[in-house]
Amino acid sequence: MVEDADIEALRGAGGDEDGIYEATALISLFNFSGWMEAASGLLPDEIPEGVRMPEAIPEKH
Repeated sequence: MVEDADIEALRGAGGDEDGIYEATALISLFNFSGWMEAASGLLPDEIPEGVRMPEAIPEKH
């Protein structure tokens, strides 16, 4: 849980409002995507069989 003291510590370390917002948004996105990955039954960093996106094919990446 993020508390006011956490935000104040970031400000004390030189973080501005935009930087704190961007960090919070990015951390939230990664947290959400991790939960979606877990809920879908995928193993971390495993590409599902049948995916045809060029960036998911090791020899084309």
